[in-house]
Amino acid sequence: MAEDKKGDSMKKEIAGIEGGSKAFPPTSTTKEKKPQEKSQPSPSVSQKELENLRCALENEKGQSRECSNRLKYLQADFENSIKRIRREKEDAVQFGNEQLVLKLLDVAENLERAIEASEKIGEKSELSSGVRMILKQLDEILKQEGLEGIRAEGEKFDPVVHEAVIQSETEKKPEGIILKEISKGYKLKGRLIRPSKVEIAKNPISQKQKAS
Repeated sequence: MAEDKKGDSMKKEIAGIEGGSKAFPPTSTTKEKKPQEKSQPSPSVSQKELENLRCALENEKGQSRECSNRLKYLQADFENSIKRIRREKEDAVQFGNEQLVLKLLDVAENLERAIEASEKIGEKSELSSGVRMILKQLDEILKQEGLEGIRAEGEKFDPVVHEAVIQSETEKKPEGIILKEISKGYKLKGRLIRPSKVEIAKNPISQKQKAS
């Protein structure tokens, strides 16, 4: 009986120990994770800094526009220079013989004067016939080179191609009409190389205008 009581008392002790262990749960050996700290937001940009950025951006835009405009101007100047050089080269080829043509014109006019003089004295020799033939050939050569005479007598005076050396009062022709061609003018391939020297009509001055 005594042994049964000891057994019962031991069971009670064991039960008490088990009960105590349930009251105090076992501690965990793993470390608890700390909550992650939230990152602090970066400080906002001030209004003054924004204005400085805007000013810097506008300056960069202005410099960019200025460089673009300069580039356009330089490109236009370059293209104009190329065109001018090309035009001067073409003119040099086209009108390179201008001085020679002018000298040949002087020769042709001297031949014409010689023929007119021989006609006035009524000379009809082989020499004058030969001179006419030479003059005709020379005129054909000059025409092939692009030489053309300027119309003058009976035409309206044009200061671009005519040079008035005499003004004569007359009632037979309107003022500004060319009465006489003194020296013939010429163009070479459409460009004036020598103006015509002419005499032009001028309205006569009335007696009242003279008296005033």
